[in-house]
Amino acid sequence: MKKLSEYKDFKTLIFLFSIEAVLLIVLLVVSHFSSVKTVEQCTDYEQIFLSMNTVKNNVLNNTFDGNGVSGMSSLKEVIISGDEQGKSLCKFFTFNLSDEGITSNLLKAEENAQMNGIAQNTATTTIIPAADSEYKLGRFKVHNDYVPVNLDLEEILSKPLRIEPMKNSNILVYHVHASEGYCVTESDKYNLNSYTIVGENNNVVGAGNVLQNSIISHSGIKVLHDKTLFKEGLESIISYNNAAVKLDEIYASNDNIKLQIDLHRNSAEINNQKYGPTVESNGKKYAQISFVIGLDWDPATGQRNDETNPYWEDNFKLCMLVIEKLEKKVPGICRQIDLRRNPYNQNYAENSLLIEVGFAGNLSTEADATAEILGEVLSDIYG
Repeated sequence: MKKLSEYKDFKTLIFLFSIEAVLLIVLLVVSHFSSVKTVEQCTDYEQIFLSMNTVKNNVLNNTFDGNGVSGMSSLKEVIISGDEQGKSLCKFFTFNLSDEGITSNLLKAEENAQMNGIAQNTATTTIIPAADSEYKLGRFKVHNDYVPVNLDLEEILSKPLRIEPMKNSNILVYHVHASEGYCVTESDKYNLNSYTIVGENNNVVGAGNVLQNSIISHSGIKVLHDKTLFKEGLESIISYNNAAVKLDEIYASNDNIKLQIDLHRNSAEINNQKYGPTVESNGKKYAQISFVIGLDWDPATGQRNDETNPYWEDNFKLCMLVIEKLEKKVPGICRQIDLRRNPYNQNYAENSLLIEVGFAGNLSTEADATAEILGEVLSDIYG
């Protein structure tokens, strides 16, 4: 005569096989009427069967002693959390703040989901002081030479960073200063009479080509790379005004740009040579990278106006996220965020970055290496 516990296990096993059969029928029906499935959906289906197999193995190989079938609660969670209706979900990034640094958390939800942008905050202070100042949390650093008011990270992060799905969407890469050049050889660092290179080699346009190819190869997202050279003075706001005219043209014919990147390089001299700091990882040298955040002061009036750049807080959060992911790949690659009052054309897209890849003293190979890994990070965020 069989033990009572074995009899209960047999009944449980029959029950589970019945559930699996029903699930198979449901999934076959769903797959028949759904012409398109996302990778995430397929993963959820696999998790369902994985959970079922785990439960069956437990029934076959273990005695439960009347404590119920382990795995049923987790099976329920997988089914509920799955995107079973095929809805397109946005990515929401929330942040943890501490004196050691900033980390992000990824959630996926419908576009109108409401949540707090700060998951946890144990930082001693979240106030970025008015100019002239520096603010640091671990490797995250903000340099403020120009903004005359305090900024509070808690206020900036009151809402999460929302990244919309990139279906039929584009990323725009362009260059307000398209002739900013890099060194080809070490001896070029001592040529203080040459800082610009026109064309697509050994300059920011060349780095932009590397960035474009990296994004496409890692994510498949379409990248528009505008290589227009605005000649009216590298140090003048005229270049940004002329670039704005070009941006008007681009956006008039492309209403699906989700990310705008203005790619530059920095410039400085030290000990009678061009400055070009690097970090090394796995035997490869990378040019350091920094970001410029333009706020919402109207260049024409000199007054602050929300309509001048309604996206600067989103841009700030995006910089935080990119810095976190870059630092995980190559520690020390990020220098800082530089704050400016002028929006510098970052008011065209909800996600807009002004990026300084290296310095004039960096070799073009070092800048290209950084552009490649930047493309990997952006693909991770937007892909």
